[in-house]
Amino acid sequence: MKNTPRAAAGYDLFLSPLDYLVIRRWRRLLWSRVRGPHVLEAGTGTGMNIPHYPRGLRVTALDKGEYYLERAKNRARRLNMPVEFVQGDVQDLPFPEQAFDTVVSTFLFCSVDNPTRGLEELHRVLKPGGRLLLLEHGASRGRLGSFMNSFSEPLYRMTGDHIARDTAALSREVGFAEVQTTPLLWDVVKIVSAKKRENTPRAFAP
Repeated sequence: MKNTPRAAAGYDLFLSPLDYLVIRRWRRLLWSRVRGPHVLEAGTGTGMNIPHYPRGLRVTALDKGEYYLERAKNRARRLNMPVEFVQGDVQDLPFPEQAFDTVVSTFLFCSVDNPTRGLEELHRVLKPGGRLLLLEHGASRGRLGSFMNSFSEPLYRMTGDHIARDTAALSREVGFAEVQTTPLLWDVVKIVSAKKRENTPRAFAP
């Protein structure tokens, strides 16, 4: 996504009807599974998840687009929702290790350049036993999966989004345990949930 005021406004304009009709139900389900007290939302965009934040949590909302964050801040003010906003990239998070009880993202990993690095960073900042919760579209099985794979590369060149990434498999590869998926729209849109192992050691500091 381009980081301009016009792009941020266009993002809201495009997504708002879809959010009203369908996506907000998925957001509500995602956030009903969040446990605190300290939660990171990675890739908050213009803040469309903010109405679904459970009260009483300490939420840090991160995005690399300053104009998207400005719209998210305005949304939080209108809703009287206390949120800490941080500008940054999920591939290089500006937080210490083991800082959060839950990390959440919504339709982020289709556009991350290096999704493995992004998931490694989320794993790093989670406390042992902490939860990963992702609302994503991605790889499907059967004929639909074949169709998505065929068009994934040309669509990426046009839009910057990968439509067929297997975020659940990538989560396992970086060390998350108890990886599960909840299908929401066939097996294309889904919630991916996972856990950081309790005995995960701290990273070695040279």
